[in-house]
Formats: sequence, C-alpha cells, structure tokens
Amino acid sequence: MQDAVILIDKPKGITSYDVIRKLQKKLSIKKIGHAGVLDKPATGLLVCATNRATKILSLFENGYKIYTAKIQLGVKTDTYDIEGNVLEKKENINLNLDAVRDVLIEFEGEITQKAPPFSNVKINGKKLYQYTLSDEDVELPARRVVVHGIKVVGFDGNFLDVMVKCSKGTYIRSLANDIGERLGVFGCVYSLRRVFSYPFSIESANSCDNIKPISINDALSFLPSLRVSAEIEKKVKNGVVFGRLFDCESLKYGTYRVLNKDNSLLAVVEKHSQKTVYRFIEIR
Repeated sequence: MQDAVILIDKPKGITSYDVIRKLQKKLSIKKIGHAGVLDKPATGLLVCATNRATKILSLFENGYKIYTAKIQLGVKTDTYDIEGNVLEKKENINLNLDAVRDVLIEFEGEITQKAPPFSNVKINGKKLYQYTLSDEDVELPARRVVVHGIKVVGFDGNFLDVMVKCSKGTYIRSLANDIGERLGVFGCVYSLRRVFSYPFSIESANSCDNIKPISINDALSFLPSLRVSAEIEKKVKNGVVFGRLFDCESLKYGTYRVLNKDNSLLAVVEKHSQKTVYRFIEIR
C-alpha cells in the first residue's frame, strides 16, 4: 500500500477529493493523489496513487478516456447537467435517430470546446465557477480536444445514451450542451460514468472499502521495457545519467520501464530528442 496505484469506482454524490480523504483515513497514508477529476454527480473510474507512486500519475492522465453518458434532450441548465438550474426547456421534441447520428459525427475528431460555466478551470488564478457564482462576466475559456468516437447506445426521443472515447481535458457536459444546441432542442448530462482511463478499465476498480493495490511496475506494464545488467542496476540506483549507461540512440521517443534481470522495476525513463532522462527511480 505504501507505493501503489489504486483504482476506485467513485460513487455519485462525492467529490474526487472526498475519495482521497477516505483513502487517507483508511490507509493512514497522507500522500495520496489522483489522475483526472470526476465531477461530484459523476461515477466511475478514478485512478489514485500513494506516496512515491504519485510521481507517475501524469503518465495515466494523458491517455484516452471512455465515458457512458445519458443526455436529457429538451433541457438547458447553467451547469450543463441535470443538477443545475434550468434556463430553457423545449417541449414536443421530434428527432429521429438518423438526424441525431448525423449531428454526432460533427463532434468527432479534433474540436474546439468551451469549459462549462461551473468548472474548476482557472482564469487569472480564480476558478471559473467562482466567477459564475458572483455573476462576474468572463469569457469561457476554449481549448482543443479530440473526440475519437461517439457511439449511440440508446435513444427514446427524450434521452440519448452515448459512449464517448475522447482525449484528456474533454468536458462531456460541454459536449452534451453543444450537441443539444446543434440539434436545436437543448441538452444536458443526466448521468455520467467513466468506464476507461488508459490503460485501466472500470472492471478492475473497487470501492474505498475494498482496496486492491497495484504495484508501480504492474501499473506501468503497458510501457515498453529495457532490461539491464546488475552492474548498470547499481548505477541506476545511484542516479547516474541513463544515457551514459545504455545505448539510447536506437530508442524511439517515449517512456520506458527499466528492469533488472529479475524483471523488477528500477526506473522509468523518457527519451527526448536530445537526451534520455529519469522520470522515476525505484529505491530499494
């Protein structure tokens, strides 16, 4: 538990930080972090880590995510989800599935997306939702994200169930709002669940009461590995520059696990254009 990755299935009604506090109390470990925030109404996979394993959390943040979302059509709220105040409603929605699919295709690929008014994005050191609560006018920040695909898994005219595969930083609430606007009927998130955060699936997650730690090496098993001799192992542990120990010229740019002859993790290194640097060194 001291240096481990922990996959939690976050329930509805608590924040991501509430999960961290629960873990801290249960494990008696102060240093615990997570990769990728889930909003309070959302459920699903939250990747957490303890102590030194927190240093590798960013390796999981940049991978793609998969969400299942139920979008309520005909309703626009100030938070872009059903928890917010209703701003506009549209009755007698008349949409067919083909028209819906045609619109969804427009949101696939690289798109520009604005953050929801109630979000933690910071503008001049102040969170966006704080501007919204104080009725201060501020332009919603926009950023480029990638939606790899949107699959319809259910549609009854009033509710649209979709599965979304997307990049880091994608707001599903904004996606639901924008889809509703494009359909001309409004839309907001009714429920949201994260089922995958590369390389982890919700099937491997547990509750805070049933924690199953994953070693750093196992959590990083999706990375390519470099095996080194016992002589190099000693030098790696002493922090000797990896480029002086290993022929890195032939390596492609990216991140690698460095293993000893017993397949135990020694370090994580990153190959850049000019040099190869340590991302993490395991101390034994």
